[in-house]
Amino acid sequence: MNAYHNRDLGAGGEELAVEFLEGRNFRVIERNYRYGKSGEIDIIARRDTCIIFVEVKNRISDRFGGALYSISAKKKRNLKAAARSFIASRPEYDSPEYIFRFDLISIRDGGIDWIEDMFR
Repeated sequence: MNAYHNRDLGAGGEELAVEFLEGRNFRVIERNYRYGKSGEIDIIARRDTCIIFVEVKNRISDRFGGALYSISAKKKRNLKAAARSFIASRPEYDSPEYIFRFDLISIRDGGIDWIEDMFR
């Protein structure tokens, strides 16, 4: 597969994930939030006082262990750094009333798996 195919696959997965979250009363705050060279959060969404940082994985197979296994320790560090940057850039969310968590939405064959609070 080439880079264009992977990018299209990822963008299509993000669209499905946004529709999925909006169907569960989340409001998307930001998409593709970037921090530095390697920190990116695919979707940041809010429902009431819960803010989720969502990693989206659109897979065509589980050949390499599935979506959850693709979240390495380095990826977790990058996601956390990007989340801290986002919160610092949005003072309205920098409050103890908000609950933050990291979720994974995995898409395969049109089906969606939602792993809430995938790590702390």
